[in-house]
Amino acid sequence: MDNKNNTTVSSERYRVYIATHKGLVRDNNEDNFTVNNVSKKLEIKNVKFVSEHDAPMLTAVFDGMGGESKGEYASLISAKAAKQLYENIIQTPDPETRLEELVTAFVQNANNEIRAFLEENKCQTGGSTIVALVFIKGVAYPFSLGDSRIYLLRDGVISQISKDQTLAQKKYEANIYTLEEAEKSVDSHKLTSFLGVDYYRQGLAPQLFERIVLQEGDKLLLCSDGLYDELNMGEIRDVILENPQNPSFKLVQAALNHGGNDNVTCALIERVR
Repeated sequence: MDNKNNTTVSSERYRVYIATHKGLVRDNNEDNFTVNNVSKKLEIKNVKFVSEHDAPMLTAVFDGMGGESKGEYASLISAKAAKQLYENIIQTPDPETRLEELVTAFVQNANNEIRAFLEENKCQTGGSTIVALVFIKGVAYPFSLGDSRIYLLRDGVISQISKDQTLAQKKYEANIYTLEEAEKSVDSHKLTSFLGVDYYRQGLAPQLFERIVLQEGDKLLLCSDGLYDELNMGEIRDVILENPQNPSFKLVQAALNHGGNDNVTCALIERVR
């Protein structure tokens, strides 16, 4: 988890734009989010707000699955576990040196809690994806499980930081699909890993990505698949650049305008100091 760019930030403050909506087809919103110790309450379907925080900071997006209310509870359990991760980060001296250990413990704890919930309710399926960013000393540390995504917008160029854990991605890497075929295939949302998948208690490890040393003007976006299923990367970039006052809300609105076939959640983070 390294980055060749050595630009650093001496004093950190971040603005976080959050928006989530149940979409135009689903009755429930199985998505959730965490900003430090704040998350969406179970009964709330749609949320939008803006907040500012000093580092260390944690922002995460969760996409629950499982039908009925199981996905909602899985993402809520994940969000509550992420709040504890935030508490562990701020209570740990030099947390960046132990971050992989802290994140792995969070993933295993959240996974075990979801599995216990599913077993108690006699559910065969259920779980939640996660994408998250931890901000410490001018560096963003990304990690994920599943097919929610992290994008970086830098100097007008957008790139995907996370990697989907899907059957389509595996087939693309095996040269069975082209990238275009993978994105359009029936395998594009067949998950190969997520919180709740560790049926045999063998241990679930997060995907840890290259750390991002922040530059002035960088914007980082966390989103559920309800966004990128409706908008391509160029459209996502354009909405962010054209709507600096509330980019997450505008991204959600754009997804709804394109069909709103799924729950959609966006968390956009920008450095303000």
